[in-house]
Amino acid sequence: MLISEKVKIDSERIDDIPVIVEWLKQMEVAKSIDQKLSPLHGNHQGLSYGQLSVLLLTYIITQSDHRLCAVQAWVEEHRHILELSTGWSIREKDTTDDRLGDVVEELGIQSEARQEIEIKLGRHIIRAYQLPTEVARSDTSSFSVNHEQGESSEESLLRYGYSKDKRPDLLQYRQLLATLDPMGMPLVSATLEGNGADDPLYFPTWQKIVKVIGHKKFVFIADCKAGSIFTRANIAANGGVYCIPVPMSGQHPQYLKQWVLDPPAEATEIRLPRQDELEPAVGKGFEVELGKFWLNPETNKLVRWHERYLVVYSQSLAEATIRGQQQRIHCAIAALNKLAAKPLEDREQLEQKVENILKRHRVSDFFSTMITEEITKETRYVGRGRPSKNSPVEEVTKICFQLHIQKIEEAIKEAEKLAGWRLYVTNAPTVQLTLPQAVMYYRDEWLLERGFHRFMHRFFTSPTYLLPKPRQNCRLNVCFKYCFASIYLDGVCGKTGTYRY
Repeated sequence: MLISEKVKIDSERIDDIPVIVEWLKQMEVAKSIDQKLSPLHGNHQGLSYGQLSVLLLTYIITQSDHRLCAVQAWVEEHRHILELSTGWSIREKDTTDDRLGDVVEELGIQSEARQEIEIKLGRHIIRAYQLPTEVARSDTSSFSVNHEQGESSEESLLRYGYSKDKRPDLLQYRQLLATLDPMGMPLVSATLEGNGADDPLYFPTWQKIVKVIGHKKFVFIADCKAGSIFTRANIAANGGVYCIPVPMSGQHPQYLKQWVLDPPAEATEIRLPRQDELEPAVGKGFEVELGKFWLNPETNKLVRWHERYLVVYSQSLAEATIRGQQQRIHCAIAALNKLAAKPLEDREQLEQKVENILKRHRVSDFFSTMITEEITKETRYVGRGRPSKNSPVEEVTKICFQLHIQKIEEAIKEAEKLAGWRLYVTNAPTVQLTLPQAVMYYRDEWLLERGFHRFMHRFFTSPTYLLPKPRQNCRLNVCFKYCFASIYLDGVCGKTGTYRY
């Protein structure tokens, strides 16, 4: 006798979920979070903060979406593969937006624990994969958001500031990111108010990188905003090494002009490591060593150290700079000639227009302008109607101001000689950082910019929705997706901000 049995078959898409979960398990994300965050409430049942974080990170990476209200439905759809991959028993209400909001809220409140989680995860990744730790770099970027100003602007990170997106009408926040070469793995991340200065951030960032890497002998690469004497002196006083392009302010423009026009040393060619011998050199340069000192206002002690100024020339940069300079001069001449063709009767108005033209085209040093006064007298008939020989007349005096323009050829030629030259500064010894290495490291700045690019285009900088109830402590600096887990999975890294929406 044959017995027929009905077999129920359920199909479920696997996608890349097992791979991502396995990576997160190897990174010990759940373990690190559960160890550092405060214990759960005694009545809490179900998955822990660390386990919920793994599920949320898996959803974010697979879906490129970070809406908390959408996670529960996604987990229910992939419950079987998630339970097999993680080994956990996932209940229906474990991943509600309230539960996930609690995780985000605790990470926002417990700032010290969040930093400890970030350091522990970074150290674990470096040790597990034996990553090189010779070079680390840091930079900031701003992100504009469509968000209304809150009642208390002082407590909000979303503020009006200098907009790199050229949207001064939008609120913005700033994102700081520090990465490890050569793979660009994130080490440190911070979300900051949109109207602050970047200069004071670099030394604290260097200190955080030291904690993650575990030593101070790496070369710290940053942009010219990190070139303040405060940042350089503090890094040098604490045994660190840096290589930074100096800002063209203070004495630096005079240094560059003096060394380029009267070189104190012979310039050597700069070639990249894999560059063919038949190819032209990417540049040339020389070094100047100077002693530096800085008085620490907090301790009232003098900090002394030695710096190497790297004077570097790039042929491609020089050609582009000269082309741009010539175009600006041509546009300025056209605007000034148009202005000179129409004499004005107001001297102050003419001077203001000339100043605006020179400033707009950045050619104030290349032109000499002179305004002359022309007085003309005319005889006019007084009264209405057609004049006769007996009609009364009056003499009218008119004063017009004429603009005269002359190019300063010497200044233009001097600017062309200085074009393409850049000034870098480092306290690293030559055995650790040669001149070609410094140029190569700074040319690799795209390794860091790639992280910002992924953040903007792969993971949208939109709000994390906390539904149904808003949480007052869930602010934008809750770095839920990256701050506590240096995700670098399939070349994808990013960070999600959280704020009340």
